[in-house]
Amino acid sequence: MFGLFTITKEPKLMTIIRGAIVGVVGIVFIVLGCIDIAKINARPIDLNETHMDWNQLHNGQHVEMDVNVLIGQYMYTTENGSEVSRDYLMPHMVYDSHNDRYYVDRVIGVKVNKSSGDFDTAEAIVDNTVDFYFHQTEDYEFNTVTIHVDGYLQKLDDDQMKYVKQAMEAAGFTPHDIAAMIVPYYICDNSSSGPVLLGIGIFCLLLGGGVALYGYKKKVNE
Repeated sequence: MFGLFTITKEPKLMTIIRGAIVGVVGIVFIVLGCIDIAKINARPIDLNETHMDWNQLHNGQHVEMDVNVLIGQYMYTTENGSEVSRDYLMPHMVYDSHNDRYYVDRVIGVKVNKSSGDFDTAEAIVDNTVDFYFHQTEDYEFNTVTIHVDGYLQKLDDDQMKYVKQAMEAAGFTPHDIAAMIVPYYICDNSSSGPVLLGIGIFCLLLGGGVALYGYKKKVNE
């Protein structure tokens, strides 16, 4: 008979080796789980900070901010025919005191989940941003409507990058502007797989230790 758990007829040393391998796998999962848990518990970077350089952001960082400007939606996700999330273009606005106006310096993606109940708020932010930035109305106030985002940076894949560029083109940005502005990440929710990885790791470690101990006892008793 073959398989990890059929150990009664195999050489005792092989049983110990199998147990050790499972234990090592368990340790790897435990380490990955602990790293992921540490990331989610780490203090997030506040993207609302005035002097935050978005060019210094990198994949996997824990970030948060109060979103009060959104240029528009560049993609959405459905499950069983129902919309479950929308991805928006979020600009980094910089004030030009010389010309007394704001301009877009960088653009990053942000995912808004339907479960958060923020679809309508996100659309209201888009409307306000368009009124202010593109139509130059005077009655726009940045902090009138906001969404608090707390999550992780994920790198845009090729399809997502294509949708971002298409949305920016539709908003009137030139190819030169787009190339200079895009920060190749989007902010997703802060759900963590750390506890799951940790649980799997502990199980594998205990299982591997048990298998190795069984093989060792059989070898000693020969």
